[in-house]
Amino acid sequence: MIYAKSVIRVALRFEFFINAFYFHITDAVIRFYLNFIAGTYSGRVMDATRTSPSLTAAMSASVLHIFTGPMAVHAGTRIVGGQLRESSVGPKCVVHGEVSTSLFLGYANKAHDGFLGHSVVGRWANLGAGTITSNLKNTYGPVRLNLGSERVETGLTFLGALIGDHVKTAIGTMLPTGCAIGTGANVYGTKRPEQHVPPFAWGTDEPGHLLACRMFLRTAGRVLPRRDVACDDAVRTYLTAVWQAATGLECD
Repeated sequence: MIYAKSVIRVALRFEFFINAFYFHITDAVIRFYLNFIAGTYSGRVMDATRTSPSLTAAMSASVLHIFTGPMAVHAGTRIVGGQLRESSVGPKCVVHGEVSTSLFLGYANKAHDGFLGHSVVGRWANLGAGTITSNLKNTYGPVRLNLGSERVETGLTFLGALIGDHVKTAIGTMLPTGCAIGTGANVYGTKRPEQHVPPFAWGTDEPGHLLACRMFLRTAGRVLPRRDVACDDAVRTYLTAVWQAATGLECD
């Protein structure tokens, strides 16, 4: 299974991370700051009543959007509308919709409406329009992570989705509370996804159906250059090794 334990640890300790990290930043800065070189336009609303939004000079934001700190948006990322609060967005992402208490590792695409809460989004993930996460159980009880052969008692009331690198979700996808989606999975079909989606799963209708290695590499070859990252032989070798480790098969 390609589930980075470090990513899971980040998810389970995210609130501590975001509060501790930004307490240090705001204690040093004291006041909220917005670098106008960042290229934000009219229609922005900054809520700094708790702590300061931190926007790097190389990011951009347009249309109507609301920022609520603590928050950081990193270089090359575009915020294209919606609400972004208490989150960290890595480099070269596109973000739209309602995002709360979530972490984007970088190079991810969430360009449309849909709620994302208490979640971790891996690199090169693409969330289709209307993808929605549930981050609270109907019982208000603690969330349990299902990692296939392993169960993790998180003790958390709020936990959305752990979305691996290169994951793709179809339009209108509804993800259950504490959903863990393995690397490279394509989430689509007539059935709602289970709490655990294996790495490189191809749809939700036929369990065990895998995304072929050659298709994975072909798609990566189209996606990476869109963020000015070359999909060269070294990258292809690495991605092939990831696919083989996750599936236990040889690349076709």
